[in-house]
Amino acid sequence: MKKITLLIVLISITGMLYSESAFDVSGQIRHRYEFSDKDFNNDTGADTFSLMRTRLNLGFEPAEDLKVFVQFQDSRKMGEEMGTMDGTANYFDLHQGFVTINNFFNLPLSLKLGRYEVIYGPQRLMGAVGWSNVGRSFDGATASFHHPIADIDLFNLKVSETGLIDDVDDVWVRGAYGKLNLENYTTQAFFIQDDERNTYGMYASGEIMTNLSHETEFAMQGGTLNGEDVKGLFYAFNLTYDLGMFKITGGYDHLSGNDPETSESETFSTLYATNHKYYGFMDYFPTGAGALGLNDIHVKLSGFEIAGVKLNAAYHIFTSEYESGGDSDFGNELDLTCVKKYNDNVSFVGGYSMFTKGGLDIGSNIGEDNSSWFYLMTIVNF
Repeated sequence: MKKITLLIVLISITGMLYSESAFDVSGQIRHRYEFSDKDFNNDTGADTFSLMRTRLNLGFEPAEDLKVFVQFQDSRKMGEEMGTMDGTANYFDLHQGFVTINNFFNLPLSLKLGRYEVIYGPQRLMGAVGWSNVGRSFDGATASFHHPIADIDLFNLKVSETGLIDDVDDVWVRGAYGKLNLENYTTQAFFIQDDERNTYGMYASGEIMTNLSHETEFAMQGGTLNGEDVKGLFYAFNLTYDLGMFKITGGYDHLSGNDPETSESETFSTLYATNHKYYGFMDYFPTGAGALGLNDIHVKLSGFEIAGVKLNAAYHIFTSEYESGGDSDFGNELDLTCVKKYNDNVSFVGGYSMFTKGGLDIGSNIGEDNSSWFYLMTIVNF
């Protein structure tokens, strides 16, 4: 309750200090009901629960080239509070709070300092995980250099602070993203260092010919992790054809597994990715593939609309890079999604997914039955 009271006081003081033109308030309330039967065992019952995420955003521009953004967040699985009279607000937190200084010292340079979401490229390695009821944000600093030809970001982010004097167990994420400023085409190169592991690669997307576009991403990992040499490989390729009424995408993603005949750790880590966007909405992968590696052949339909309801569908064929027990088949997943915009502030999103189990176990899920999952989400923006 003290946290909420403090928030109200801060909003009131801020509103008095800044004029309406310099002070912006926005937010989102998101509720999601889920019916989850993901354990591949028909003898167990499904888990049903509701998630609620509330965000309140405060934006300021106290001076030219200076921006301040604060985002408070409450994330909860409904019913987890200690009874109906619990006012401790255990799930209330500062999701983002940062300042941005543009044209630093009259140079084509901007600085971002504080706690903030970090999104680069298509979020296959660095993403905000918007689907999550909590989301991801980092503490740190980013310097952005701007040029008509290219933009370059240098970031220094803290993941874990142990409080020890020598910082020996602290975990940092440092790196650089460079982007060429090309019309109707995106080209990026990146380097990410987390602890002593290095990830580097490139991303490109754009139109190949009329109505046909591609997306390509490639990354390699080296260095060491927990004293073990790292050598991982990732690549993804997608082709999208725009048919006017809807788009169809076909593609292939590969995450390397660990070759048992070598001494190196070759399992590719997707680091701080928004994996939910890519490897099936039931979120078995890439974690569930473990050291076997993952191949994902997929076909997706998007943008089809009937009576104001947008329909999307995706079908995944998941296999491993290395066999286990003579088998390499994880299984197949079908994801169906529908989106209905009620008005400018309210949207409804519903989805159903079904996974047909193959011969391989997926993480700790060792059952042999198929699994299913359903959700209904209400999003209110203000």
